[in-house]
Amino acid sequence: MGFSAIRLSFELDTDADDEQLAKLRKLTERYCVVYQTLAGNPALSTSLAIG
Repeated sequence: MGFSAIRLSFELDTDADDEQLAKLRKLTERYCVVYQTLAGNPALSTSLAIG
């Protein structure tokens, strides 16, 4: 079945303005390895080795 949605949320206590927060979100999406992996629809496979 798998996941139907994955949500990432942050609660910030900051004086940053809207422009700074938008940049933070953009950079988080760009550099978060887990986000990039999930967003890129990675190919999945399994293997079985019997020794």
